[in-house]
Amino acid sequence: MSRDPASPAEDDATPHGHVVEDKIPDDAPLAARPGHKLRSGGHIVERGKLGSIPVVAAGESPTLSKQRLEIIAFEQEQGFIRQESDAKDEEGIPNRFTGPTYRTQRERFRFDGHKMNYHLDRVMAWQRGERIAPVHIDMGLTKFCNTACIYCYAVMQNMTRGKMIEREALLRFIEDCGRLEVRSIGFIGDGEPTLNPAVYDAAVLARKVGVDTSMATNGLLLEMDRAHDILRDMVWIRFNLSAATPEAFQRVHQSKGSNFPLLMEKIRELVRIRRENGYPCTLGLQMVLIPENFDQALPLARLGAELGVDYLVIKHCSDSEYKELGIDYSEYARATEDLKAAEKLSTKEYVVQVKWNKIGAAGETYLYKDGYRKYDVCYGTPFLSQISGNGEVYPCGPFYGKKRFLMGDLHQESYYDIVKGDRYWAVHEDIRKSVDVHKDCAIGCRQDYINKFLWDMMNPPEHVNFI
Repeated sequence: MSRDPASPAEDDATPHGHVVEDKIPDDAPLAARPGHKLRSGGHIVERGKLGSIPVVAAGESPTLSKQRLEIIAFEQEQGFIRQESDAKDEEGIPNRFTGPTYRTQRERFRFDGHKMNYHLDRVMAWQRGERIAPVHIDMGLTKFCNTACIYCYAVMQNMTRGKMIEREALLRFIEDCGRLEVRSIGFIGDGEPTLNPAVYDAAVLARKVGVDTSMATNGLLLEMDRAHDILRDMVWIRFNLSAATPEAFQRVHQSKGSNFPLLMEKIRELVRIRRENGYPCTLGLQMVLIPENFDQALPLARLGAELGVDYLVIKHCSDSEYKELGIDYSEYARATEDLKAAEKLSTKEYVVQVKWNKIGAAGETYLYKDGYRKYDVCYGTPFLSQISGNGEVYPCGPFYGKKRFLMGDLHQESYYDIVKGDRYWAVHEDIRKSVDVHKDCAIGCRQDYINKFLWDMMNPPEHVNFI
């Protein structure tokens, strides 16, 4: 029984731990003179008289009478989940201090956020004014593609058929990244990376020099005889796929519908090779959401599960500062129901995640309010650099071709010298001082999450020691 007769009876069908228990048990010691009358008129527990749970020795666990335990092992640590007790006088009593109940699982992937808090050494060096190397680099390997996706941002970056980073320059760049202690490179850029035959050797070399690599590809021209190399040496491979049927594939990617089953066959084969050889490479899908493919989100989520990949991430379509793609971000609200249904298809082995912070830019999210950013200065370019598929180094992809922000060319000088040089840092300073992120930059910028983190760090509230 409880001292609060007005409290509703507990539903016996409700699992213990899913509701907050705040009833004072009958045998709890009460303070005779609590000091003053509380607003609630309730009783005050004499905490000093409460019994304590004994310290747990290794291999032991304290239990309430007739209480059942479930042993949980997670990342070399072990704990207990205490199930509901059969003893009615003890069930639901708070403040027993019997240990945590594990309900929040580790976030396997973080597509809708950043990981800057794992690179605070470089953040601190940047704050001290040191010339740091990027944590990560997104780079194109070519300036052309074998598909013509109707949402393609690269079209606005002056695609040039046949233009690519030459093999010698690319491998020299990889070695420089090792010297600079760049931590990761994504072969993600203005062209299709598999059109550059040096991409496979670049991945192998990067692993040797201690740099993680990844690749975003349409997958149609992936050389399967190099599958073992990339599955062994790349951290992840993502297939850009925004349709779930041959008809939608032809409509959205403007590639032959007959290419769709060929792509499915390649993805399944990569999944098989990875599984049989125990390769650690993560395989995933990315959908760029536009009104023309809203109806594909849920079928694509189902397809990803059937293919055996690790994830499907559904992202916004980035538009240019001149709105050349004509994306109306308020339109995304129409897809909300299907997107939420797609996320519910997630399992322990397969994750479906929507980038809500950018898809909801027309309303209010962690990053945006009514289409405006929740930061005013671009600080992020020294941490996340971008390189065009012709070898030109820029602070940000949307600035490709704008010579004011050109930092160097991999065909003309080493990346090591570029990063150490005055021109590189003068451009970063120009970005910080002259760019208005609310009108000069595209919605859904690659730097958004990093910039919000750095903006908050550079603009602290008062009394920061009171954490």
